[in-house]
Amino acid sequence: MINRRIKKSEIKALQALLHEAYQADTQLGIHFQAANATLPQIDEHIDTTPTFVTEVDHHIVATASVRLPWSADPGPYNLSHLGWIATERRFAKQGYASRLIDWVEQNYLKKELDAPLVSLGTAVEHPWLQKFYTALGYHPVEVVQKHSDHLTIYMVKSLKPGFERLESAQIKEYLQRYRLQGK
Repeated sequence: MINRRIKKSEIKALQALLHEAYQADTQLGIHFQAANATLPQIDEHIDTTPTFVTEVDHHIVATASVRLPWSADPGPYNLSHLGWIATERRFAKQGYASRLIDWVEQNYLKKELDAPLVSLGTAVEHPWLQKFYTALGYHPVEVVQKHSDHLTIYMVKSLKPGFERLESAQIKEYLQRYRLQGK
């Protein structure tokens, strides 16, 4: 198993993984953008958004991206924001997504960016994703209606000492203070 940054030559493999992994969400009536990402959209995404994969026997089995606060597509707060998290179905429930998220947090967000916090969002209506992210140390911060078919819950995780001791109300206040306008 290797965790690494994706290569431009792997756009088609990433599209296949995203479409296959997000198909179950679409069947639940939850339509995440990654479920229908076109090759040009994925190409642009890889150019503008650090995207990481887990490779097993020369095959991409999981992915996660980091939307940066200074990019054209930032997350809701002035924080790095995880997105396009997916695992190929036949590799699901084997810990690949958990390990990739942890690897991205440790090796990219902490080491390279020195990020104190990271956010992500998921559908409130999803039957297990919020529990999954909570088990990884993410805490709910706010629920917003961004899409007509689901509510989005934003969650945040501390990556630096000091921030994990903040109470939920203090984290919410911090995030509201640094919320990006227009998101």
